[in-house]
Amino acid sequence: MNDPPAGRAGPVGHVRPDGPAGHRNLELETLLELSRALEGAPTGFEAAALALRTLVAEGRFAAGEVWWRAEDGPRWRTIGAGADGDRPDAVIVDEVMASGAPRRVEGWWLIPVASEGVLGLGGGPDVSGSFLLGVAEVVTATAQGGHLRRRLEEKEAQRSRLLRALLTAQEEERGRIARDLHDQIGQSLTAMLLGLDRQLERLDPSGDGAHGELRRLRGLTAVTLADVRRIALDLRPSVLDELGLAAALRRFARELHERYGIAVTVLVEVPERLSRQVETVLYRVAQEALTNVVRHAQAAEASIVVTVSRGSVQLVVEDDGVGFDPAALAPAERIGLIGMRERLELLGGSLRLESAPGSGCSVHGRLPLP
Repeated sequence: MNDPPAGRAGPVGHVRPDGPAGHRNLELETLLELSRALEGAPTGFEAAALALRTLVAEGRFAAGEVWWRAEDGPRWRTIGAGADGDRPDAVIVDEVMASGAPRRVEGWWLIPVASEGVLGLGGGPDVSGSFLLGVAEVVTATAQGGHLRRRLEEKEAQRSRLLRALLTAQEEERGRIARDLHDQIGQSLTAMLLGLDRQLERLDPSGDGAHGELRRLRGLTAVTLADVRRIALDLRPSVLDELGLAAALRRFARELHERYGIAVTVLVEVPERLSRQVETVLYRVAQEALTNVVRHAQAAEASIVVTVSRGSVQLVVEDDGVGFDPAALAPAERIGLIGMRERLELLGGSLRLESAPGSGCSVHGRLPLP
């Protein structure tokens, strides 16, 4: 079949001029339209099928067919009708695919694409070899791009699963260590305190100095017991599992005030207990944010606010400290922020940071609720 007569509308609405130059311009316009149509095509087969729909719908060809070697078996799709001659059989399609070069067979242009399929175009005019190669390159690039996107999505999903499992294992290990500290080391230190108390009761305070040494050892044991209990609570506060997020945050706020003198206000307006996973993530983010306040902010006051609205839970941690420029943080100083963001993003949430020198800092976390 020859090119249509001069003056006939082309595939993108332009008038087709006569001559080789007009023919070449029409092919370039067709390739450009094909590239636009294939932007974001999901898979190799779908990219080839969309190319067929585009070329046939534009009137460039009367019919099209895709042959594709899929993982679950061969796939094909036919669009349009009226191709010159019978469709090529499977043997010829395999030969074209193996050769990697376009071929004219019984009124069809067979174009190998992406090393996995063949694009058949029938009922159309003679076209240049560069046009056929252009179609192959556009479809192949789209198919490979879709494949890479799919691989990237799979890798990201795998990374999220592994990170979620890692954080879950980390919390379980924290809980185990906290229980061991409390039940074993804590009980042993408590027994030592009781034994020292009994010995102190038997000794005369005005004796040879043994009483004073025992009192010193008792004081050291008491301090060690308090440290062990504090470490156990930091690792996995039992109040978080037993009483929930609000009680755990208030206990943490009291501890910060007692140890560092920072007044921390806690407001939790949640209608019911959240899931264990959500409460753990929110607690860890608040814990990290307040730890940064203690280390860097030089703040006198801070606040924690947890609210629920529009199907999500919001966490805001603010302080009245010296503030900083988030863009100027060194990589080592971003580790805590990265950890907070990753915890939230694992559950579909997000983290936003607002700060400036002399203006304190606000950490905003959000998690969608199921």
